[in-house]
Amino acid sequence: MAYVAPFRGLHYNPQKGLNLEEVVTPPYDVIKPEEREVFAARHPYNMVHLILPQPQPGDDQFHNRYTRAAALYRQWLQDSILVRDPEPAFYYWETEFEVEGRTHNRTGFAALVRLESLTGGVIRPHEQTFSAAKADRLELLKHAQANFSPIFSLYSDPQDRVLEALRQARPPEPLMAFTDVGGYRQRLFRVSRPPVLKEVHQALLDKALFIADGHHRYETSLNFQKLMKQRYPHASPLASFKFTLMYLSNIFDPHLVILMAHRMLGGPRFKTLEEGAFLKRMAEYFEIEPLPPLGQANGPYEEFLPQKLKEAQPRDTVFIVLGFGNKVWRVKLKPGIREKVLERQMHRSLAQLDVTVLNFLIFEKILGLDAKAQDDQETCKYSSKIPDVLAALKRREASMAFILNPTRIEQVQEVASTGFIMPRKSTYFYPKVMTGLIFNPINPEEEIVVPG
Repeated sequence: MAYVAPFRGLHYNPQKGLNLEEVVTPPYDVIKPEEREVFAARHPYNMVHLILPQPQPGDDQFHNRYTRAAALYRQWLQDSILVRDPEPAFYYWETEFEVEGRTHNRTGFAALVRLESLTGGVIRPHEQTFSAAKADRLELLKHAQANFSPIFSLYSDPQDRVLEALRQARPPEPLMAFTDVGGYRQRLFRVSRPPVLKEVHQALLDKALFIADGHHRYETSLNFQKLMKQRYPHASPLASFKFTLMYLSNIFDPHLVILMAHRMLGGPRFKTLEEGAFLKRMAEYFEIEPLPPLGQANGPYEEFLPQKLKEAQPRDTVFIVLGFGNKVWRVKLKPGIREKVLERQMHRSLAQLDVTVLNFLIFEKILGLDAKAQDDQETCKYSSKIPDVLAALKRREASMAFILNPTRIEQVQEVASTGFIMPRKSTYFYPKVMTGLIFNPINPEEEIVVPG
């Protein structure tokens, strides 16, 4: 069962008069190096100083970017830049944003969730992770002992009873309301009425939680819990290190938006790849349609490519392939290939995914990229923004790119329910849950309060 509990949230002190737009950031994994410097310059209390500390000359085991981030965090606590609420609460959270001219208002709430094995069926992942990212996050968590960024998870509630209970119990004024650096309008309400806390806690006891974003952080929390159990073998089942911070949203929310993380490939192995041989192998599995070279379409190319993808039928697998200079192709999986090739190697739910077709047929069979190569963040890079992909090709930071249609929410649920794992970066739930609205301090001697 999913054990969801209220907590005494830590947040920026409203008495300090900070402009939250200047201190709240996206999660660490979407902040580019140049963006990191911009965030750092915006304000000395910007979250990037905690979540993306930088190495310095002379760093060693005892003095490094993680120890500096932890020391800075403790200083912010001492100076009351961050303050903790006096009583446990759930934090009802609204995020208003726009996609393709339509306004969305995604709702969710921040809570603590008891850590469970990813094989137990209570917390269900849907995609693979990168080893280097987990090692980095574990070092930060070990030193700071706080969850700075909520993990984004989904639960099934067709009647929307959980969020409606929180919505009805929210106070008239939000704890915070502002427009963040991405232009998203954020509103956070503290809900602390005991009957409502108990109602929400009990309503989720029979639910499974699907991780939408933050797989690295969840696995890191599991690894941290393992270390703490060794240090505190007699700790209570409700010890704070046995829980992690999550943002929970209803999988039936019509305002859930999934974008696709497009693929870019780079490195020495692609410099010798021969166009004719590549296309010959591709023709074994795909129908290939040449498109106008980069920059030669009617209208902006970043609008032309998605339009070519949208021409596909819902069940078709279609990609845009860019490479070999300015060449571009639209490729479509041939009839029968999914059944004859993919479904003989994997579960049908995985074979239906465009990203699986790309990874298995193109990355593995045609390009020879094994698991290690795909785990290498210099070989495989990702972006949800087509203009960024085109810019990377133009700057020759990537040799090839693949533009995909987004994974559908029902596909995420089906794969997670069957217990299988999607390839890395199969989804991009948009927008990311921002970092800096609410934190969870971890005190090994503190226990979580059970509602009721």
